Amino acid sequence: MDTISQKHTTSHLDPVEAGLDPYSPNKLRHLDFPKIPTDMPFGHFLRHASDPAVQQSWGPLITASKEPTPLFTRLLDAIFTYFTNVPPVNPTGFDPVKYASVFTALFYSDNNNLSRRYYMFAVENHMPAPEQFAYQAMAIFYRTHHIQHIMNGATPVLTREGFHLIMLRDMLGDPEIQYQRLNAFLAAHGSDLVDPMTGRRFPSVQIPRDSVPREMDLETWSREAQMTRDFNEELGVYLEELNRMGAWRHDVTMASMSPGVWNDIQSVFLLDNFHRPGEPVHVESGGKNQSMLPKVWDKG
Repeated sequence: MDTISQKHTTSHLDPVEAGLDPYSPNKLRHLDFPKIPTDMPFGHFLRHASDPAVQQSWGPLITASKEPTPLFTRLLDAIFTYFTNVPPVNPTGFDPVKYASVFTALFYSDNNNLSRRYYMFAVENHMPAPEQFAYQAMAIFYRTHHIQHIMNGATPVLTREGFHLIMLRDMLGDPEIQYQRLNAFLAAHGSDLVDPMTGRRFPSVQIPRDSVPREMDLETWSREAQMTRDFNEELGVYLEELNRMGAWRHDVTMASMSPGVWNDIQSVFLLDNFHRPGEPVHVESGGKNQSMLPKVWDKG
């Protein structure tokens, strides 16, 4: 699963036959925050990382037309480049394992870290191939939410454009939480990020609250709700197919599930794709708990 072929193949190809070995153990269970080794051959990209930032403060990250500003675009590019250069190196994008690692490092909770969420659901419901389920669920998510990705065999890979879109939607959908996540990530990894335009670091100060929208964007929520309904419907079909084929057996069949049991199964569905109002979100900065420490790989 760590090695992604550069050859574009169809999504129904069996990953084992493709030599991807996506179901090897302990991939989604135990992942540490990635760190770029200093002796990697792409280290020249960081040649100015120790130089002071060209600008010492942050400007707006979102325009009035709800688009990313050039500064936000460059920040997302820097984050994407940082993680694609973390071994296993793949400039194309993030497979589900890398996705789980990236969004953990970005301080997404298990509930909002989708690849991790689907894997945990499969483990808790005793599916025989949890990572296979996570792969398929991520492919469904990308497809129903119109997020740019490619398929390498059975492996969905989130592209640079797709990563930008997810981060933009999350910023519009929950700016308060997203700006906290970004500040926590910058506190932990900011010295490793390089502005692709200047070749230097980004501002060392925190992103101020007024750099992001004041309130959530209701149009984004509305569009997300419709895409979520499409996702839930398609994932439900996939779960029923697994049950029909005997690839996964729950206590009762999908057709005879009581509403209570079905509600438990729905925990994997995207009831919302943003931070739930009232749900604690924790981030850590400089080793100090700022009353926002995320759950990180504490299940599975």
